Amino acid sequence: MKEFVHKISKGSRYNQIYIPQEAEGFEVGDIVKVILLKKKTHLYSSKNFKIGEFKKNLIERIFKLLPGGKRVFIVGSFLFKKADYNDIDVLLIGNAGEEGIYKLLTEKLGLKFHILTIKDNAFENLIKTCPLTRSMLSYFVSNKEFNLPKYDFDINHIKFLLMMPQDLLKIEVNSRVFYDNIRRLIAIERFLEKNSLDSLKIEKEAKKLLGSLFLNTKNNEAINNKDIKKIREIIKLKLKKIDKLIKKWEKEV
Repeated sequence: MKEFVHKISKGSRYNQIYIPQEAEGFEVGDIVKVILLKKKTHLYSSKNFKIGEFKKNLIERIFKLLPGGKRVFIVGSFLFKKADYNDIDVLLIGNAGEEGIYKLLTEKLGLKFHILTIKDNAFENLIKTCPLTRSMLSYFVSNKEFNLPKYDFDINHIKFLLMMPQDLLKIEVNSRVFYDNIRRLIAIERFLEKNSLDSLKIEKEAKKLLGSLFLNTKNNEAINNKDIKKIREIIKLKLKKIDKLIKKWEKEV
């Protein structure tokens, strides 16, 4: 059987494959069969962000293993840290079983993953109104082209995000929860101030606020009551400032 391998090119109306005249066994009028040998994977990343060849190849392998047609993002520290990341954060848009996806990726690639799924309609709303979602997507690699839309103010969603930091003034939790919620408050404040939600800038501010407690909380190490009191004072100050910003927004909308 005569055969040749060639890439599909884009025409004005149809995608097309040209058969070279010197290719033996093919003539004008012949009926041929086209079979997909290898699927081309497109990678789209956040503005001005580039990844190395090793991570690029790994992300391509991840995308090829996941359900076709789904919008997928790789986010988090894996993208910009050399080695000290705990796992690879995968964000799937649409209905998908997190456990099944996690099992598939870990078995095929032998790496640790954190799988997050968001339904399509919820995602379209969150990328406009949620400081945490917008911050998460400040650095990404996706299988589909994506740009963050203009933000929108949703007072109910902001108040929902504040419930956990408010509870931390009273309840006992592990130190990592304090770290995560300090970052949450910084993101909310920056959102309300119309400042950048760059996750690295938020991390830098959290480090400045927490000082010597930054690594302890980030690594979920034990902290004493004096440290907890200090962190709660930081939370109180942030909540007070955010409350003023919310009132300012409410007057504008």
